Amino acid sequence: MSNPSSHELTVNGHTIRRLCPGDAAGVAQLVEGVYGDTYYPRDLYDPEQIIRLNEAGKLVSVVALDSAGQVVGHYALERPHLEAIAESSDAIVRPEHRHHHLMEQMRVLLREEAIRLGLTGLVGYPVTNHLFSQKAEEHFGAHPCGVALGLWPRSFHNMPEPLPQRMSLVIYFEYLHPPRQILHVATHHREMSARIYQQYGIPVELREGAPAEGTGEIAVEYDAAVQVGTIRVRRVGADTAAAVRRARHELCEGRGAKALSLELPLAQAGTAEVCRAAEEEGCFFSGLGPAFASDGDALLLQFLVEDLDPSLLQIDSPFAKDLLAYVDSERERVRGIRQ
Repeated sequence: MSNPSSHELTVNGHTIRRLCPGDAAGVAQLVEGVYGDTYYPRDLYDPEQIIRLNEAGKLVSVVALDSAGQVVGHYALERPHLEAIAESSDAIVRPEHRHHHLMEQMRVLLREEAIRLGLTGLVGYPVTNHLFSQKAEEHFGAHPCGVALGLWPRSFHNMPEPLPQRMSLVIYFEYLHPPRQILHVATHHREMSARIYQQYGIPVELREGAPAEGTGEIAVEYDAAVQVGTIRVRRVGADTAAAVRRARHELCEGRGAKALSLELPLAQAGTAEVCRAAEEEGCFFSGLGPAFASDGDALLLQFLVEDLDPSLLQIDSPFAKDLLAYVDSERERVRGIRQ
């Protein structure tokens, strides 16, 4: 592993520590034992891949061991591009070892690892078919900064029966090294953006947008397992709105994406213009991504191919409920623009 912490915790007869190479097979067995063949991402079924990702720092795994040294719990940070933030994910505990606070203590150790790595913060994507994972994010000190509608399939992780619509997620973020101040280009979502940042107590200075110039740069990803595309604008240029439009068309019509995420860099003056153009194409506000962009925060937008009913979502936080209402109102607004 890449300079793992030697720190260990003992909780109710269990040992919690960073993953060692010899634990990888136990993690794969844990995933199969709890989820059968339905878990996503598939990497956790492959012990060698688990080791490779941890050695590269793209996965930072913490495990819980029982008194016999068997892996009975796993929690990880995902950093596929070694960015300044990590997703807290892959939290799994064998049913017979639950209710021993293993999840909470694994998260404590993960947080220490994230601080040691100098990460800006942690992002989580709790589901909306129950409240448990949202309550956990609140317990850990994270705040809701967005809602991702229809991002996952109707069935995953050995669910007893498919959902009536694609799964939606709440986006939570916890700062580990918060900035003293944030400089953003102003968009017409400034009021909701200000409410999001009030949760973190970070002042935001707005500057007016300006026409984009030069050649832009975007990165496009498609995950066929969940039928989701991601468009990340790295640099806003005069050609960016057209490039986003082409990418959206290729992902939806060409590759069969059911949902798209669009990330726009709020530190760049042309973002407001690209946002308006994307909304004319049917994309709608989804939230803010603190430190999602290489030069700061990102404005998050979405595009949905399938319709859904937001009243079916279970939401815990009062502010997250306000966010959902705003996201849905924006979805209806941009639908009116296209008609």
